[in-house]
Amino acid sequence: MTYTDLIFLFGLFPVSAVLSLLDRSSEYKNMILIITSLLFFSWGRPFAVCLIFLTLFADWAIGMAVGSMREKARPAALLLTALDGVMNLAMMLIFGHNYLFEGTKLGLEAVMLPIGMGYYSLRGFSYVHDVFRGKIRAEKNVFCLMTYAVSFHLMCAGPVVHYGDMEGQIRSREVNTDKLNAGLNRLIWGMGKAVILSDVFMKIRAAGLNGDEITTMGCWLGMLAFFAQYYFMFTGLCDMSRGLSLVGGFVLPVNYRDIEADELFTGLVKTYNTTVVSFFSDLLGITGNNNTNKVRTAVGAVFCGALVGLWYQVSPAYIIVGTAAGLLVCAEQLFLKDILAKLHAVVKYIYLVLASLFIFGGLEFHSIYGYRKWVLGLMGVGTKYTLSVALRDAVMHNYVLILIAFCIVCTPVRKMITGGADKFSARNRKAYSAVRAVKTLSTAAVFIVSVITLAAAA
Repeated sequence: MTYTDLIFLFGLFPVSAVLSLLDRSSEYKNMILIITSLLFFSWGRPFAVCLIFLTLFADWAIGMAVGSMREKARPAALLLTALDGVMNLAMMLIFGHNYLFEGTKLGLEAVMLPIGMGYYSLRGFSYVHDVFRGKIRAEKNVFCLMTYAVSFHLMCAGPVVHYGDMEGQIRSREVNTDKLNAGLNRLIWGMGKAVILSDVFMKIRAAGLNGDEITTMGCWLGMLAFFAQYYFMFTGLCDMSRGLSLVGGFVLPVNYRDIEADELFTGLVKTYNTTVVSFFSDLLGITGNNNTNKVRTAVGAVFCGALVGLWYQVSPAYIIVGTAAGLLVCAEQLFLKDILAKLHAVVKYIYLVLASLFIFGGLEFHSIYGYRKWVLGLMGVGTKYTLSVALRDAVMHNYVLILIAFCIVCTPVRKMITGGADKFSARNRKAYSAVRAVKTLSTAAVFIVSVITLAAAA
């Protein structure tokens, strides 16, 4: 099950939200969240429930053992932490990337959402790892740890929240009207990104990167649409995750940031899945930014890039792309950053676009031949003509949504629009009411169109 399933939006989520409001105690809310999260995680896959309890109790027991041994028998505690990491890695590979075992006894007819299983495994290991490092105490109450591990708020798009950051909210949290209002609005607008905008760019991508009709504009616009499709899918799911959390009383950290030219490619990489990059950086000990750690941070970025790519998907393409991204981050940290910092903002944006196209474009193709053919197509080599009819129609039929998407992505434009609306609403009560009415109608329209789109797809 995912956030964009109608059975979740009109069944599991509202039932969970209403039931959790029937009692103010956190213990009751945690119980409702655990039950509904288990249904969310294991929908159509009953065996997943056994997996969840198996690994959850293992993390809990290992965490207790590590907590009692970390000072008196540190080598033994380190060994247990490593074993927990191996266990969670094995669970992620078997149940999140089961295509690796196709045709073997480990092959399953239906596997879990790969990224969802990845987040679940990272949370389990991060808990034991933090206990070993002394950042938190081992949790004695297994139900508190269960709430943290299986919460559907964190399943589809993160973020990777450490147990120490959530423990206080698990033991005591409040659901009020402000959280409900903010949560539902974020949920709806996130759904609009993931369902409406992502679908538009998927069509443009399909028309532009059509191997049977290679065109120059298709190579450029198709790959830009490839990035836009997954950007809005991911950020939309992240917004939905934060919205669902607010409705449940949780306040989670932001899992993505605005794209800023001044932060160069290093900032762009951290923009996507901020908490995952932060977790692997912390794991490798490369979080320092001072000059003494400059070389170590730069070299560690290469390994971090490879690990993040491997975490997303166990395949050569993802490992190569992750390593390539890490190498460019390494180059920026060592010398390139000082050179590029002197350039105009427009030139920096062009640099970001080109770097992203040539590095992350490798994820679109299954072979070097396909990637080479696309690169040559960017320069007009091997193309039939400049623009195909299918691509032209895909762009012209959706130009309004493309403009809206541009306003969302381009931070200066978005801030100008929102700032103008705030200034206008501050004039008088009538202006304020007009702005609020427009926002409410826009939110309702996004919700209705998103549901219709999902129903049509179903």
